[in-house]
Amino acid sequence: QGARFEVICGARRHFAVSWLRANNYPQFKDLIEERVLTDEEAFRLADIENRDRADISDFERARDYAQAIALYYGGTQKLMAERLDVSPGWLSRYLDLARLPQDVIDAFASIHDLKELHARQIKPLLKREADAALVLAEAKSIAADRAAGAQIDVAKVLRRLKSAVAPKPKPKSLAATFGQGQGNSGVKMKKRGKTVTLEFNSNLSNSALRQALDQFLEQWDQ
Repeated sequence: QGARFEVICGARRHFAVSWLRANNYPQFKDLIEERVLTDEEAFRLADIENRDRADISDFERARDYAQAIALYYGGTQKLMAERLDVSPGWLSRYLDLARLPQDVIDAFASIHDLKELHARQIKPLLKREADAALVLAEAKSIAADRAAGAQIDVAKVLRRLKSAVAPKPKPKSLAATFGQGQGNSGVKMKKRGKTVTLEFNSNLSNSALRQALDQFLEQWDQ
């Protein structure tokens, strides 16, 4: 038996030449460069070759990265980013895309419609368990509507997924003034959510400031 080779780059060119040679065009040849590579080296070479190809979807690329990080890099994103010569943030966004639940993926008409930037918008919706359940239910509803013949573009998919999560109530704002009087403006307290801010004039005397703070502490109720 002769040597056996695996095509790492140029699979389409190889197919085209093979088809032509099998269909009465023997003059066409596929020039190759023979290399001995580890699986990890072969993955990196293929990634460089395919990274800018428009016909490979973001999701397909993300899925390849998710498989490779487990196979070749021990699950370490920093190591994989260094080997691929990309930023950790860039790689992390693609891995987030690969981790999207299948129900969310099925909400899109095609995996070619699902982009890395969409994963950035969807990921925050899935952080809380209660919100994630609502998002996944809406994703299933979108897929069912499309199966029934509805035309749902990417923008509408994103709007429906986002609207599935109930808006969070805004934190209540409270304000009060302590120690006001006798020619001074006192200490103004503003509370928004868990944040409390105390404001006072820099000319406020030490005694007036202490009096205002004592009053604030006496009345303070978390």
